[in-house]
Amino acid sequence: MKNIIPLVVSVILGLAAVYLVSRLLFENKSDDLENKVSVVVAARDLDARDELSQGSLTYKDIPESAVPRNALLWENVGLAYGQQLPHAVSQDDYILMTDIRIQTTLGDCARQGEWTVPVTFSDPALVRMLMPDDEIAIISTYVSQNVSIDKNMTVSDGSGVKVNESRETSVLLPCVRVIGIANEQGSFRESGGSSGTVFVSLPPQQAMILIAAQRESELYPVLRKRNDSAALNRKDGGVVNADTFAKIRQGLVPAELPEIPNKDHR
Repeated sequence: MKNIIPLVVSVILGLAAVYLVSRLLFENKSDDLENKVSVVVAARDLDARDELSQGSLTYKDIPESAVPRNALLWENVGLAYGQQLPHAVSQDDYILMTDIRIQTTLGDCARQGEWTVPVTFSDPALVRMLMPDDEIAIISTYVSQNVSIDKNMTVSDGSGVKVNESRETSVLLPCVRVIGIANEQGSFRESGGSSGTVFVSLPPQQAMILIAAQRESELYPVLRKRNDSAALNRKDGGVVNADTFAKIRQGLVPAELPEIPNKDHR
């Protein structure tokens, strides 16, 4: 019996080792298949108030899924040069947009060839939780008008023309990057704004459509996972209108509340 116990322990340890090695190999293989993103990291230990320069910063290639929130991409490293760190950063640690927020302007965050547009949402609840570089979809709820003419009525006085209105909801922009948050402190790199307004960067044509949509409809933000390549076609969401709810109710019978509710739910 004494000889069996060490044997059993050895087998268990061997199986555990095989499992760990196979999992490590699988994770490494997954990392190799995933797209890599170059992010800015500290080239050496940096102290608070150190001025960032080319010699103090370098880059690290990491999988897209592992990119930290608000990480400064290597393609935008120029935003950091000449700025002072608000706190100490160890070698190989990420440099975040929040680390350089004091000197960064809203214009610096706009993408090349795009326009910065303020967009105000009808419900500011989600806006209070958003951070710069978050990705959102913009949903539009608007009033659709359908004009019909009654042939049995005279048209000259307008009595034969009927305008039917219905409210419809659809995806306006499926994926937009937030570059700033409007708040009372005058900062655009921090969340906490109560106005429901954020700043987004868009190509000129989309920017004009968004401006017009704010006059014609109510807009709502929907939070997306960063770097998610799914559901980028606005047609994927379809349109929600009266027909949608009619189909939801189709085949259902009215629910009735019993005279005496179940005592377990009182």
